Amino acid sequence: MAKTNEPLIINAPRQGIAPSPHLGFGDMRNLDIFSVPGVAKLNNILEKKSGTTVTAQIKWIVKNPASPAKLYAIDSNGVVYASSDSGATWSSLSDRDGSGQGLLVWKDYLIVAKDTALDVYGPLSGSPSWTADWQTIDSDADWHPMIHSKLDGKVYGGAGRYVFTIEEKSGQNFDPSDSNTYTFTQQALDLPEDYRIKCLAEQGNNLMIGTWMGSNVYDNKVADIFPWDGSSATYGNPIILNENGVNAMINIGGYLYIAAGVDGKIYKSNGAQAWPIAQIPLSIADISGGKYVEVYPAALMNFKGRLFFGLSSADVGGCGIYSLIETSAGTILNFEHSISTGGMGGTNPLVIGALLPITRDQFVVGWRDNTTYGIDLLNKSSFAYATDYSGYFESPFYQVGSYLNKRKFNAMEFYLAKELGTGEGIKIKYRINLTKNWITLKAY
Repeated sequence: MAKTNEPLIINAPRQGIAPSPHLGFGDMRNLDIFSVPGVAKLNNILEKKSGTTVTAQIKWIVKNPASPAKLYAIDSNGVVYASSDSGATWSSLSDRDGSGQGLLVWKDYLIVAKDTALDVYGPLSGSPSWTADWQTIDSDADWHPMIHSKLDGKVYGGAGRYVFTIEEKSGQNFDPSDSNTYTFTQQALDLPEDYRIKCLAEQGNNLMIGTWMGSNVYDNKVADIFPWDGSSATYGNPIILNENGVNAMINIGGYLYIAAGVDGKIYKSNGAQAWPIAQIPLSIADISGGKYVEVYPAALMNFKGRLFFGLSSADVGGCGIYSLIETSAGTILNFEHSISTGGMGGTNPLVIGALLPITRDQFVVGWRDNTTYGIDLLNKSSFAYATDYSGYFESPFYQVGSYLNKRKFNAMEFYLAKELGTGEGIKIKYRINLTKNWITLKAY
């Protein structure tokens, strides 16, 4: 408790969002707390680049590694979108009247997964055309994640409880119209009954298979990760998490980072065990009363040396793009960006469907804000910052006096790393407890 005869000093946040306002900074949004340690500065904004082109939830965004400026995205209705300028503009490539469960660029072809089949589009470097229903896969109404293996060059994909594979034959160049150039295996691995594959990653020499059960993310508290070496008849010892599904995974520095469950938890795994390293606090995303948050399979990325993930919900606030980094002092969690609409969820759905880094300083994001959909690009301009005081932080909750010994403040000062420019301002607010509304003390 602060002594009544001492000044109340609030430093810029350095340790990120605390588990609650009683333990540290209760919230911070659209702020960069990393580039200049000890200084809180506004983050660059996300700008919508898809106009009215995107008409449903974007579920995957991928890059053509042979032509990095060319990006492809797919929505929940199976419409494929394309950008040839690193996400600055988008057009509809094909309205396939189907569904969009997976997307991957491999061997100069775009592979699209729908309910029970794969479509291909290519060659991307020539005069591409579509081949519908190129291969049959096992049914899944939601997710067919695919990965291009760094271990053996194959494509591995999830289809219900089965893993399918695509392999280029030795000495051949993959051509989907010529079966002599590839081997497709519909059921290269089968998992136990009722499991559904939601995400894939690689760790060590294994393919890591993230699973769930049911029709909704909250149906069953089953979240198992099955390791497979790609050639054995069966999988290795699973990593068992007591959560509602393994929603997304990514390998960073040899460790597997896992978004699991419906409570906003992030886990870390060494390939044999997994342990929680971060959770979105209830003070930001209130999941009481049966509400839940989730991370979509493609909404996880490695950007600026940190794990970035998109938090989504049908009816919970505090949704947007977060980052975390582990330090000797603990995990630093930060709300980095809200989407271009400024929405952060609450009464209506806010969904971050996909994240993709495209350069050192930029990434794209596919989103839904209630009934509006789009693809954003991070503006890297030095002057493109959040407006209308949407960049802010909340200090810890301090006790500065008591009911019988009230504290009166006579003066206040704050320090800036540089002078305010035209159109820039700072607003100071306070509240007397954690349930009261904020009261503006002064705007500068």
